[in-house]
Amino acid sequence: MEEFGGCSGSCSSCAGCGPMDMESLPVLTLTDENGKETTFEKLDVVVLEDGRSFLIVSEITENISEEVEIVILEIKTEDGENVYDTLTDKELQKEVYKRFLKQQGIEEVQE
Repeated sequence: MEEFGGCSGSCSSCAGCGPMDMESLPVLTLTDENGKETTFEKLDVVVLEDGRSFLIVSEITENISEEVEIVILEIKTEDGENVYDTLTDKELQKEVYKRFLKQQGIEEVQE
């Protein structure tokens, strides 16, 4: 079993999980409205002052690239289960993205 140090989960309330094995990486498989399954790596969760939560993920592909495309999903609860909706509001995307960068300790990139 291969291990790596540190946590890629970036939890804001980290309890110090320690090393993780490769099989327990934070992954999530979602099914879209057409029945297509896509696997994502969970990068972080952003919670705004109004209580809305957003899951920041990156699609896991076999293509190796230096650029990482992230997807912002709003976390909603329906019938006691989490439902993830793609965030389409451009201004809200910017706000959540800025918060994500801040949580990662990354200085904001100039557009």
